Amino acid sequence: MTVHLVPGQNAPLPSRVLCFRAVDATPVDISALIVDGDLRALSSDHFVFYNKRRAAGVELDADGTVRLHLDEVDAAAAGVLCVVSVDPASPTGPATLAREGLSATLTDESGRTVVVFDVPLVGSEAAAICLEIYRRGTDWKVRAVGQGYDGGLAELVTRHGVDVDEPANAVAEEVPATDGPAGIPLDPAHSFERAWMIFEDAARSAASFRSSRDYAQARLDGELSASVADPSTRNSPVVAQSQARAQERCDALVAEAQRKFDGETSQLAEELRVIDPLLPRSLATFESAAWTNPVTSSAVTDGLRLGELSAPDLGDLRVPFCVHYPLGRPLWIVGEPAEAAPVVAALAARMLVASPAAAGRLEVVDLSGSLRTFTEPLGALLASPVVSAASDITARLTALSESVDLAEMAARSGIRDRQPEPRLVILGDFPHGYGTEDAARIVHLVDHGPAVGTSLIIVGDSTGAASDPGVAVLERIAQQVPTSGVLTVSDPWTGNDWILTPDRLPDHPLHRASVLDSLTGHER
Repeated sequence: MTVHLVPGQNAPLPSRVLCFRAVDATPVDISALIVDGDLRALSSDHFVFYNKRRAAGVELDADGTVRLHLDEVDAAAAGVLCVVSVDPASPTGPATLAREGLSATLTDESGRTVVVFDVPLVGSEAAAICLEIYRRGTDWKVRAVGQGYDGGLAELVTRHGVDVDEPANAVAEEVPATDGPAGIPLDPAHSFERAWMIFEDAARSAASFRSSRDYAQARLDGELSASVADPSTRNSPVVAQSQARAQERCDALVAEAQRKFDGETSQLAEELRVIDPLLPRSLATFESAAWTNPVTSSAVTDGLRLGELSAPDLGDLRVPFCVHYPLGRPLWIVGEPAEAAPVVAALAARMLVASPAAAGRLEVVDLSGSLRTFTEPLGALLASPVVSAASDITARLTALSESVDLAEMAARSGIRDRQPEPRLVILGDFPHGYGTEDAARIVHLVDHGPAVGTSLIIVGDSTGAASDPGVAVLERIAQQVPTSGVLTVSDPWTGNDWILTPDRLPDHPLHRASVLDSLTGHER
């Protein structure tokens, strides 16, 4: 059966002998890079390309096919990156890969196509990683990557720890691996995708563990029932021994499933630990060096971290839960104002750094004053004074709606200098103190704001949903994030439920102040 992958998707491999091929609208070269767990080449000898065609378990044929014998790959390797590039030495060849038409395939030893991946490109890439074939315990899996490099093959392999000569791409001496996580080539444009890859791996590992555990228990139940089916032998020593052996078999199956699951989750935890300092601030934990490193913290991606996912039966496994940014729908933080404030502050901080253009256009309604510890240090980022009186809410929402309407008109007319800057709107204490038409104005902002860069965070409860149609609409379309209780998130790969614990601004005053200072460019 052929599996058609989409970017970020992974799948188990049915064979240990594979061939990697790629076709494009333009002529391409094929190569492979054997890497460790940090995605760095084991050595320069582990880069297989047209000037060096063999390494253990990987060979480049004359017809441009990479043949993989996974059982023969270096035991220290965590994976093999399958790469395409254009030839920079060709005087007549194209300078970049074609924007459309690049397709990567894996076939097994019988020539049967097992994986197809149509690689999406923006049109400026001269090289791209199509597929990552990687170990998961004793098995091998394949992941659709599609990560392009404008600097061509030289940039790609350099980012993965190989020193190269210029255009000829001849490999020079090995670059010693750097200590720590700094060597992982994590392109900010793909960091949201990387977070979802980790979530997918965790979801599939959890599903496999649960399935093995449930099978072991079901088999035990069946064997125990069968052992007492005959009343004449129900209490005999033979039955007791049979039941003991059945329990031992069950325990052995569960122990093996637990061992495999623990190994896989340890790998995922280590991957998260290593990449966290390299993630942009919108996706990194507040403990990450990204919040204090000006180089890393300037990176912008299309992802936003909401919190951590866990499950009661999965022990200590924790994976980040991220969503696309800008938001297509508002976030509704459900809870009492004081309890919700740290969650609101955490999400707002990440949204401000995810879209730096919005940093000077922060709009806030805070009737209870619960957000004051967040808004007061960020006075320089406020577009208007914080609304603290219910009588001023309607005027502010009206002005925001009119601004969005004008921005839409300017966009349709192509008048760029009349389009306002993106903005983040935080509506606290909702719906208490809001007028009868204010919910309809907020719905208008939700419908039209994202197209012009306006994102919303609503804070409060939905007590008015039964009597106010506007509140009911917002309750239905918003992404609700409760500050207490349980929010379950079903993963899209196995359908299993996870519990979301939303992130909060750090509790320690100095740590919290450092995060807020970083938003305004101050150093503490």
